[in-house]
Amino acid sequence: MTVSRFDMKLHLCQKMGQKTPVFKKRPASKALALALLSGIMLSACYATPSVPTRPSSFANPIQISESIERLELYSRPNGMELSSRDQDAVASFIAAYGQFGDGPLYINVPRQSASGMGTQQAENIVRQAAMQMGVSQAVQAGQYQSRPGTPAPVVVSYRRLKSVPRNCRALGDMMSTDLNQPYAGWGCAHNANLAAMVQNPRQFLEPYGMGPSNAERRLEIHDKYIEGEITASEFPERQLVTADSE
Repeated sequence: MTVSRFDMKLHLCQKMGQKTPVFKKRPASKALALALLSGIMLSACYATPSVPTRPSSFANPIQISESIERLELYSRPNGMELSSRDQDAVASFIAAYGQFGDGPLYINVPRQSASGMGTQQAENIVRQAAMQMGVSQAVQAGQYQSRPGTPAPVVVSYRRLKSVPRNCRALGDMMSTDLNQPYAGWGCAHNANLAAMVQNPRQFLEPYGMGPSNAERRLEIHDKYIEGEITASEFPERQLVTADSE
């Protein structure tokens, strides 16, 4: 036989000569409100703060910046030719301009020695290298003010775009995902490797233009479409793959 707590308390009260206790029932509305309040308080203890985050595709994007490539050529006033090493440096510099250059190729000579034999020879070497590379039409010449009595070089420069790599190790711990959100370094290594592999950073800004279409093939497809024929190319039989059901 099972004795409830109510029966035990009632038996003790009768044994001590006390009146039977009266238990009042709480209204159902108050009980429901109390239960809802308790549930809200308990859920608040375990609630996870919402962290607004951008889509992971926008995290650690590839950054493109413009830089100025510069080559300085020092020549003697008496008109001595540049060394073979300097000439190789000029050829490599002009080749890099033809591949990565954005805008004109600038040749700036010092104003004090613009008519000097050494300055003119250095400028001619640059122009000849540009002509050999097929970029002579992009050359723009100018002068700059230099200090009197100090060696002043012939400056060759151009602008180019570069992808700036990010330091992925400085973006925090990759294991810190207690809020089930992408960590700070999400996608950084992937974008850094992609920026290093792509040769021309302009591809990140705009796609290459489409080449001209084949006019003969286009007219052939158009004629088939007008005649109601199949415009798809023929499918060779050797490309068919079959599998036996056995």
